[in-house]
Amino acid sequence: MTSTEPFANVIPYPEAPRHRHMAVMFVDLDNFMQICIDDPPEAVFGLLSDFQHMVTDAVSSFRGELNAYQGDGVLATFGDMADRPDCAIRALRCARRILERIRALSLDDTNSTSSPISVSIGLQYGEVWTSTINSSKRFGPTLIGDAVNVASRLEQRAGTLGTKIVVGDDLIQKALREAASNACELAQFVNTGPLFVRGRQAPVGVWKLQIQSGELLVENASIPNAETDVRRWHFGKPSAQP
Repeated sequence: MTSTEPFANVIPYPEAPRHRHMAVMFVDLDNFMQICIDDPPEAVFGLLSDFQHMVTDAVSSFRGELNAYQGDGVLATFGDMADRPDCAIRALRCARRILERIRALSLDDTNSTSSPISVSIGLQYGEVWTSTINSSKRFGPTLIGDAVNVASRLEQRAGTLGTKIVVGDDLIQKALREAASNACELAQFVNTGPLFVRGRQAPVGVWKLQIQSGELLVENASIPNAETDVRRWHFGKPSAQP
């Protein structure tokens, strides 16, 4: 049915589309459809509230920006800043922080859902365009770009890859340039090779986290021989250790 009422406060293009290179992160609650079936609405809304507060705090603590809540999912971006040109490292740290806090939320006695709580996360780095298209100001900007699409697709493939965090190679390469001598954030990611994702003709180089969320290291933890581990797994071709 088509409404004959005029759109209220429609803004076709309040400003020209802008672009910059960013790290993009999608976070999605696993098995949310089944949770909605198994649990009462009060428990589901309580879970969503806890989840959104937790992700908001994590993104803010790593100086990222929340673009949208999409029910059981969240879209966030991280851009380089004058004093911190390290958006890829901050995005990876944020993703791991979220896994830690989701595990704590799942173990919390006040959690009233009947199913274990977990998330899948997809990340990619690249050019992102922003604008507001045919919507009210209160909805905020729309993000488009290959990095946005790929991050979304990688999040959807986490389960089939047997992991909770899937990262595009462009973000890993950016993080390698940022990390210099401190590569602890990268040491536990392994290259799974090229992956074809829906809607994209060319494959995407993909890395995945190879450990469980309960074993994750926090932001300031150190990993012995981290640089060696990253070099050994770079491009997915293990070489003899020095």
